[in-house]
Amino acid sequence: MIEEVVEPENEQNKSSSLAPSGESRVQEEREGHSREAILAAIEGSDWLQIPTEVTERYKSEGYVLRWIRIMLDGDEDFQNIGKKEREGWQFIMAKECPELATGFRIREEGSLAGCILRGDVALAKQPIEYSEAKKKATAQRTEQMEQAIKNRLMSDHPDRRMPITDSSKSRVSTGQRARFDA
Repeated sequence: MIEEVVEPENEQNKSSSLAPSGESRVQEEREGHSREAILAAIEGSDWLQIPTEVTERYKSEGYVLRWIRIMLDGDEDFQNIGKKEREGWQFIMAKECPELATGFRIREEGSLAGCILRGDVALAKQPIEYSEAKKKATAQRTEQMEQAIKNRLMSDHPDRRMPITDSSKSRVSTGQRARFDA
């Protein structure tokens, strides 16, 4: 006769048999979240994003929207606030934009009481004409500076048989977040 020998399982055998399945569960959870999904979630969490419907509503009224810095190192930035107000920016009050008033902090005291805040910036509007004029003036000033550099290069080089060319490239940063392809 052959006897079957059954060894009793001890705690050590149980814990070692659970470890691989626990690791595989963690691996399965990690694989469930692809790199693209994680990056999309991070990019989608822009806390300064103004909803499209709010932007379109103000655009139809003739305004552009922007976040303007009102605090610097914990103190009110009077210099920047004054500069932006001279440029035609008006701070948006919570009663003007109730859809943003619920998700954002509202300033309760001071000269900007009632403004919609996010950290150290406040939401402001500017007439589209001012914004377009500022863009046009900036583009014109940039073109003048580039032309002055080109003229200077040509005037410093007296021999026209060997022309100097400016092969530099300019890049414009718009303040958008950097996106890296994997």
